[in-house]
Amino acid sequence: MKRNASRLVLRCLVAALLGISTLTGCDDGQPIVPGVPSDQAPSTSQAADRSAPPQSQDGEKPVSVETEIIRVIDGDTIAVRAVAGALQPTNDAGTQHTVRLLGIDAAEMNYGKDAGPECGAQEATDHLNKLLPEGTQVTISYDSHADRTDRYGRSLAYVLVSSSDEDVNLAQTAGGYAEAWIPKGEPQPERWHEYLSAAEQAKWQHKGAYGAPANCPTLGRQ
Repeated sequence: MKRNASRLVLRCLVAALLGISTLTGCDDGQPIVPGVPSDQAPSTSQAADRSAPPQSQDGEKPVSVETEIIRVIDGDTIAVRAVAGALQPTNDAGTQHTVRLLGIDAAEMNYGKDAGPECGAQEATDHLNKLLPEGTQVTISYDSHADRTDRYGRSLAYVLVSSSDEDVNLAQTAGGYAEAWIPKGEPQPERWHEYLSAAEQAKWQHKGAYGAPANCPTLGRQ
């Protein structure tokens, strides 16, 4: 009777030991579950991370933005419709964004000043109005070398007519309505030499405000 009881206890111990060895292992201290390989499958969040497209680390802004013309301010400045997240409003009503045409400078209209418009200012404004009437669809394109905005929050950019890809900045210089210009100490935009060449040729050929009746010796800042 005692012998049978001893055998029964021994069998129970062996069975218990076999069960423990099956359910436990020593692979990096992680439990081994039957039917699951030791190389554990990734969690749901890990799988989602692998399938998701990489996100920008520095919150990059778009290189170009589509919008439309609200009005022309002068020969080198326009107001366009604001675009959430891309073209922040620059007016109190929150509806429009001001764009300063990059790489050029036209004569000043001198709004709100006692002095009248500078030589060629009205001609430059009128020409830009012809290129960009209200409602014109445009692409605001930023330069990789220049700042995107100035201290007033205005965009510093190229303005392209969406239907034709016409470079409006170039049209102003080539037509004889603006000088090629960048602030002192600022890097040259990618299209600087193209604008400079166009402006010099227009001046030599007496185009636009360089010709009659304005006959301006210079336009904008040199």
